[in-house]
Amino acid sequence: MARTAIALERHRLALGEYPETLDALAPRFMAAVPHDVIGGQPLKYRREAGGRFTLYSIGWNEKDDGGVMVFTKGTTPRLDLGQGDWGWQYP
Repeated sequence: MARTAIALERHRLALGEYPETLDALAPRFMAAVPHDVIGGQPLKYRREAGGRFTLYSIGWNEKDDGGVMVFTKGTTPRLDLGQGDWGWQYP
């Protein structure tokens, strides 16, 4: 996912905006767009308002939660890998 996020940023720097789809990244910004390691389908991606994007994997629950990430409760919250999606939001 980090490689894909880097390719998205390279696209933005070169062309002034994030692409409509991840397919626009190959082959100029990366050799091929990787698939989700959980479901084997393409990673999920969407452009957001204000020059942002959300990139995510469906996570261990194998369900598309729309990019919603679940965090544990407590003094040091962290991503709960068993629930929700695994996401990358930028900036």
